[in-house]
Amino acid sequence: MNLVAAAAIFFLMFVGVFQVIGRTAFNTAIHGYIDYMEQASALFAFLGISYAQRVGAHIRMDLLLRGFSMRFMWAMELFAVLVALVAITVLVETTWENFLRAWQLGDSTIDIKLPIWPTKLLVPLVLAVLWVRLVIQSIDYLRLIRHPDAVPIAVPVIETIEVQAQNEIEEALGREEGGREEKRP
Repeated sequence: MNLVAAAAIFFLMFVGVFQVIGRTAFNTAIHGYIDYMEQASALFAFLGISYAQRVGAHIRMDLLLRGFSMRFMWAMELFAVLVALVAITVLVETTWENFLRAWQLGDSTIDIKLPIWPTKLLVPLVLAVLWVRLVIQSIDYLRLIRHPDAVPIAVPVIETIEVQAQNEIEEALGREEGGREEKRP
């Protein structure tokens, strides 16, 4: 789903450039451009959520947890995931009801009457995938609380700032060295 979101952003960028060039250079526009952009924005706004949760790309307060035991850190992560799980459960139900209402009323955009139920269906489906991701993480956090030295499987690994910096340095140097090696005969 993250790749589909990235492809949608890439495609929408080209459509946006085409719209701007068409309006300025050729005095023409894409009919319903705003309606299409509104509907497509759900793709890149929601499809990457589960991936971001998987890799831990969300905002965290790691600084507050420094110095605590791994068991406490896993317990705090479990608490945060359980809070998110409750919120996502409510959101799945309410966004599903919102989709059903749009489906039954035949809701559409104002300009070109584009049906909006597919976009409204996308939201609860993606949130359901996130819900499954959160359940999987909860199970692994419970395992890690019992066995704090076990290898994390389905949760993002908490790295210190020093480890993150070292990984970025190694990645940058690895790319640089790879580029040098390719130039040699």
